[in-house]
Amino acid sequence: MRRFFRKQLTYFLIGFTVAFILYLFIRFDANDVILGVVIGAATGIVLCLAIAIMERRFPDEATVGTKK
Repeated sequence: MRRFFRKQLTYFLIGFTVAFILYLFIRFDANDVILGVVIGAATGIVLCLAIAIMERRFPDEATVGTKK
């Protein structure tokens, strides 16, 4: 049941994000919106890389040596 709600939340967030970006294109200048999306995407990529590096450097003690 929890997995179902997580999947539904993911779908909701994707839909919300797409609709919000479309709203921004309608409301503001397209160049400003694209710049904001690029900056947000770059920040997200950097954050994902930082988290991946930190997880490799400091693994969770509960999952060390266990297979998923």
